[in-house]
Formats: sequence, structure tokens, C-alpha cells
Amino acid sequence: MRKMSYEEFAKHLPEVLDELARVDETVLVEKNGKMYSLELAQPRAHEELPPFPNPEEVREALRKSAGALRGVDIDQLKADLRIQRQQDSSGRPG
Repeated sequence: MRKMSYEEFAKHLPEVLDELARVDETVLVEKNGKMYSLELAQPRAHEELPPFPNPEEVREALRKSAGALRGVDIDQLKADLRIQRQQDSSGRPG
């Protein structure tokens, strides 16, 4: 476990993070009488990012969706979306 002042931490941020990743130890940073703990996060399986999409699959999906809004009144669609965005929803007020 390594302790350092906030000033030292801020001055050497890239080096501190590189060392943290290399040795996987906790770094304690003191600022204004408070101690902050910094450690390397270990991603959980459900938090891992999905792989980048295949560019050809993306192009194919875009080709397939071409014309999907043909015949739709775009001004009315925009008005409907504005109204929906103003409504309250679970976890998000309008």
C-alpha cells in the first residue's frame, strides 16, 4: 500500500496509474485531511464491453434499413417524439 499527498498524485498521475496497473496495489491519496483509496478495478463478466461490431455487418444492417421510414410523416414523427420525451418515465423525469 502506497501513501501520497494529492499534490504528488496530481503531479505524477500517469506514472501512478501505470504503476498501479503493473503492481496491482492500493494507493492512498490524502487531500484536505481526507484519505482516498485508489485501486485497480477488476471488471465483472456482465460489465465487460461487447466486441466491436463487424463493419460489414453494420453496412448490411444499414442497407437493409434503407427506406424504413418511407411514407412516414417526418414532421409528425418529430412532434410525437418531442411529446414522448416530455413525459415522465421510470427513473427519468420529463
